[in-house]
Amino acid sequence: MRSARLGLIAITLVGAPRSLHGQQIDPRLRGNWTLDVSRSTFGPDGAPSAGVVRWTAHGWVLALAFPGGYVYADAVVTDQGCALIGVAPGFHCSLRVVSPTHVRFTLREGEVVRRVGDTELVAADTTRTVHRVTPKAGSPFTETTYWARDRK
Repeated sequence: MRSARLGLIAITLVGAPRSLHGQQIDPRLRGNWTLDVSRSTFGPDGAPSAGVVRWTAHGWVLALAFPGGYVYADAVVTDQGCALIGVAPGFHCSLRVVSPTHVRFTLREGEVVRRVGDTELVAADTTRTVHRVTPKAGSPFTETTYWARDRK
């Protein structure tokens, strides 16, 4: 269960890079981002030790590393809506562009909303995602993750 919940964190950390519902997502969201673990807060499953995400005009791919050597990776393709890759069967997603720098990702298991992640570009090189999580077992909780743009 821990890996499933932690994996669901992964798919909400950045916004979709395409135009959805008639609004264009700001291209400044594209690129490589590194999780700022020290600024982020996590739920009952604990924090990863590191994370990276790369998103393009077609979606994003993410990898998280956890203490003890566990690694989680998944992806979201946004070319024709919202398609999950590497996520347990029975889950589906939707995306909404709230503003060009604010994207809402909703993850459902069947008809039950399990996670809503609001990702915003809060500075030129920083995104913040607030995750509202409703697990199968246990109480709902909120996580906030910060990501820094990689500079080469």
